Amino acid sequence: MSSSNYHLPAIAAVAGIALAASSYVMSTSGNSYQSKRRKRKIKSKIQRERDGQYILGLVNSQNYCFVNSVLQAFATLTSLRSYLAERVDEQGDEAAPTLPQNEFILQSVSCALYATIESLNRPLPRPKSISPTDFLRALERKSGGTVNRDQQDAHELFQIISSVLTSEEEIQYKEMAPSLLDAATLRDFTMNGDIDPNNDNFETSSISSFGTTASMWSSFSVCTVGGHLRARRRSPRNPFTGLAASKISCMNCGYTAPIRHHTFDNVSLNLPLTTNCTLESLLETYTKVDILNDYQCRKCTLIATLEAMNQELMNVEGKDEDRANQLKIDIRRINDALRFNIESTLYGIQLISPRQTLRTTKQTMFANPPKALCLHISRSIFHPSGIVQKNHCQVEFPEYLDLAPYTTNGYLNTTDPTASLSSPPPTPILPHTRTSRTSLVYLRNMTGGHRFSHFQTSAKQNNTAAGLSVALLNSNKEANDRPIQNALPSLTVMPVSRAIQYRLCAVIVHYGNHDSGHFVTFRRKKLPTGHEVRSPLNNTSVKPPSKFWRCSDEVIEEVDLETVLKSEAYMLFYEREQ
Repeated sequence: MSSSNYHLPAIAAVAGIALAASSYVMSTSGNSYQSKRRKRKIKSKIQRERDGQYILGLVNSQNYCFVNSVLQAFATLTSLRSYLAERVDEQGDEAAPTLPQNEFILQSVSCALYATIESLNRPLPRPKSISPTDFLRALERKSGGTVNRDQQDAHELFQIISSVLTSEEEIQYKEMAPSLLDAATLRDFTMNGDIDPNNDNFETSSISSFGTTASMWSSFSVCTVGGHLRARRRSPRNPFTGLAASKISCMNCGYTAPIRHHTFDNVSLNLPLTTNCTLESLLETYTKVDILNDYQCRKCTLIATLEAMNQELMNVEGKDEDRANQLKIDIRRINDALRFNIESTLYGIQLISPRQTLRTTKQTMFANPPKALCLHISRSIFHPSGIVQKNHCQVEFPEYLDLAPYTTNGYLNTTDPTASLSSPPPTPILPHTRTSRTSLVYLRNMTGGHRFSHFQTSAKQNNTAAGLSVALLNSNKEANDRPIQNALPSLTVMPVSRAIQYRLCAVIVHYGNHDSGHFVTFRRKKLPTGHEVRSPLNNTSVKPPSKFWRCSDEVIEEVDLETVLKSEAYMLFYEREQ
C-alpha cells in the first residue's frame, strides 16, 4: 500500500472539521440575524399594541347595555380567558375524550363567550363596534330564552352566565365509570405488568377537607389492593368559583356545629344608609359574627330530651317494664351521642326542644378565595310601603385588595362562640405529624373496612377504651346509631398570616334610578395577551400609570385610575395576583 493512502483519513478528517466549522459560523450568524429580526418584530408589535387607541365597542340595539357591560368586564379577566381557552381547546389534554364533544363545544356558551371577549381585546387604530349576537343566541339556547330587554340587570346576567359555564363544565368533563366488558378496560388490566404477587401494591387517593375541630385539615383515604387508580382527568374550574366556610355556635352550651363549606361565584354586599363607606367595612360586616335567635342548638336539644326521658323513666320504672327498658336504651344512645358525635342521627327518638331562649352566633368567611372575585354592591332599599329605591352611598374601593383578614387561616376556632372563626388560639398549638398514606391504608385494611374511633380517656376509665379501638358494626339498629369518631389522624398547624392580594380589573357602574338607567364598564387597559401595558424593549423608562377603558356601548374612551376609583360602583371585579 502506498504512503499516500495513509494520509486519506487525515485529509478527510481535516475536511470534515473545516466543513463543520464553516457550518457553525454560518448557523451562528444566521441565528444572530434571526434573533435580531425577532426582537425587531416583537418591539414593533409592542409598539403597535401601545399605539392602539381603541378597542371594540358593542352595539346596543335592544336595550342590551347590561349585556355589553358584563362582556366588557369579562374581557379584562386573564383567568377567565385562560379558563375559556382550555374549555374550548380541550384536545390539549391527553385525558380528554377523542371527539364526540366537538359539536357540544361549538354550540356552548363557553365557545361563544371566548370568541367574543377575544375580539374585545384586539387593539384598533379607529373606532369600531360589533353586536354580540352569537353569544346571545348561545346563552338563550342554554338558559331557555332568559336574556331579554326587560331584564336589564348586569348582576342577574352575571349569575346566569356563571351558572351556565359551570353546568357546561360538569357535562363536558363528566366522569364515566368504565365497564368491565369494555375492551379498552380489559386491555389495560391484562397489559399491566406491575402485578404484585403479595397483593401489597396499595395505591391511595387522598381527599382532604377542612376539619370541624381545632385542626385545619382532616383526611381520609380510598385504596385499591393489587390494582391501579385511573389517572384523574384534569378539568378547568370556573375562575369565579370560591369556597366559603360557615360556623354556628350556641351561646348557652358553647357547642359549635360542624363547619359547613359552600361554593360561591359572587358576593353581594349590603350598603348602609349613609353617604359613604369603604369596601373593607362592607367585607367586615359580611364576615362578622352575627347573633341569631331562631336557630335550634343540637346539643341543647339532646340535653332537653335526655332530661325529659330521665324524668319519664323515674315515673314508669316499676310500673311499665317494657317502656322503662326502651327508655334506658334511648338514654344510653343519647349519652353516646353527647359523648362522641352530637350530630349523629338517632332513629326512633323524638327530640324535644329546649325551654330556654336559644342564642347562637353565625359567621361566614372565605375559605378558598377564587381567582376572579366578583363583588356585587346591592343598592336596593326596600321600604315597608313596597317602594324600592336606589342607595347612592359612595363606596371607596382600592386598586389593591387584601382578602386575608376575611379568610380562614391555619386555625379554626370551635371553642368560643363569640370569637371569630379563625381567631388565634389562647395558647400555641404544637404541630402534629400526619400519618403516612401507607399507614392509613394499613389501618383501613386492618379493620376490614369497618369504622374505628380514636379518642383519649382518663386513667379512671376502662383501659380497653383508650387509644385506638376498633368498632365492628352489628346488624341491629342500636349499633348502627352508635356514633363513631374518625380515627384517622389530623394535622394541626400554626396560624398563618399572609396576604391574599387582588388587583382591580373592572368596575360596572349604573347611572339612573332603581327602575331605569344605563350600565357602563371601566376595564383595565391591557395587552391582547392579558398582560399589563409595558415599555418597548431596551427602554428603561418608568412603567406607565394604570389606564382604563370607559366602555359605554359603542363609545370607548381612555380614562385614568382616579376617575375609576371615584365612580359609583355596582359590580367590582378583582383578579388574584400570583
